[in-house]
Amino acid sequence: MKRIVFFLGVAVFVVGCLSATNRPPEVLSAGGLVYPEQAYQQKIEGVVRVAYDVTVDGTVENARVVESNPPGVFDAAALDAVRKWRFHPAVRNGKPVATQNMVSPVKFKLGESEAYAR
Repeated sequence: MKRIVFFLGVAVFVVGCLSATNRPPEVLSAGGLVYPEQAYQQKIEGVVRVAYDVTVDGTVENARVVESNPPGVFDAAALDAVRKWRFHPAVRNGKPVATQNMVSPVKFKLGESEAYAR
């Protein structure tokens, strides 16, 4: 009888822990990057750091450029791509929640251009 009570107690503890899981947002899709034609023709590479919020339904809101190198060349393309990204939202105490101020680098690199639309 004591063993049954012990195992039931362990089971309740484990189920309680699992139902209160916390995790950050997880990327579902992050495609849609278009290499700007002029930058491609001039063989310019760069990176744009984009800050954004992920909503409870996994869409991106408030995408904004934090830093870009070279400045202004890839900003619009990076923002367009990030706005199309989709996520599994973050989970806090077992419930989906919005996440603010995520920051991701968006890289534009020649030689990997087969993955870009033009």
